[in-house]
Amino acid sequence: MDPRRRQLLQLAAATLTLGALGPGGRALAHPQPHLLSARGDGAGGYRVSGLDATGTLTLDLPLPGRGHGLALRPGGREAVCCARRPGEFLLVLDLAASAPVALHATPEHTHCCGHGVYSADGALLYTTETAVDSGAGRIGVWDATDGYRRLADLPSHGLDPHELLLAPGGEALIVANGGILTRPQTGRSKLNLDTMDPCLVYLDRRDGRLLAEHRLPTALHQLSIRHLALGRGGQVCVALQYEGPADERPPLVAFQRPGRGLELAPAADPVQSAMRNYCGSAATDRSGSWFAVSAPRGDLVTFWNDQGVYHSSTRVPDGCGTAPGDSPGSFFLSSGAGTLFRHDCTTGATLPLPGAPGEDIQWDNHLTLCA
Repeated sequence: MDPRRRQLLQLAAATLTLGALGPGGRALAHPQPHLLSARGDGAGGYRVSGLDATGTLTLDLPLPGRGHGLALRPGGREAVCCARRPGEFLLVLDLAASAPVALHATPEHTHCCGHGVYSADGALLYTTETAVDSGAGRIGVWDATDGYRRLADLPSHGLDPHELLLAPGGEALIVANGGILTRPQTGRSKLNLDTMDPCLVYLDRRDGRLLAEHRLPTALHQLSIRHLALGRGGQVCVALQYEGPADERPPLVAFQRPGRGLELAPAADPVQSAMRNYCGSAATDRSGSWFAVSAPRGDLVTFWNDQGVYHSSTRVPDGCGTAPGDSPGSFFLSSGAGTLFRHDCTTGATLPLPGAPGEDIQWDNHLTLCA
């Protein structure tokens, strides 16, 4: 057995036994969380945490490795935390009970790529994965009505699938294929930067059949398609990461509208340069009319309107997590330094949530709204 899988199995019992314990081993007894995020604990360990609207912890569970994205099951009672690439675990959470349900490992022929999404009825979970032998992108299919039993894996129609969304209508998946080849034996090393071929695809969630495929201009083939947000009318906001020459500054945000291809959307100078060729997450607000795209290497979160036009930005140190706020035009934002913020696009105000950050709080890349 692979040593990493053996370690995962050894940690599984501890994770499920510890339950909803806080950083000091104290049980947390709070209502269902408003926000979810993976995090570092400041001592080399990893956890997944739930928070109320003030930023106060309501759920806090250990993870067997670094977590990444969280998928919320329709109905709001369950969520799944997916391992960061190249990880091998999915932790199922009961949000109402603030407790873990089960820890699952990917099959030995694939590893996690960090994200998942449920079918509209909550019966199936789809996860982005990579085939261990070939490096090809796969979409794992899990039966959420039967203890998350593994059913199949579908082709992602590209390399390095990362975030995926359920398309309007519920029968197609939208997949960001980043185009980067990696192998388990070399970890996160990027092996094909000269021949990268990222693509945004729509596939039939029932059989994996390719429905549509979109690419950027060939000259920009090193713009890796990573993160997605779905807005009003089926508009997709695409967050990019540039793997080309460091002195170049291509646009890092694109939009794809129904019936149209990928359309790059440059930010205003000097924001374009300040983003440092790297976007970390994307989200849409409650109305589907505003988009947030984070640039953590530049300590920025940028905001875009429903015409796909850059609007503004705000400074957040190591700010990466983005989630819809409580009102149209607002967003929750998280910082790797431990602070959470609420930003209002209509006023430009960015205010910290009153829940005090601790030295052991290092918010990871993604923030998920539960309610």
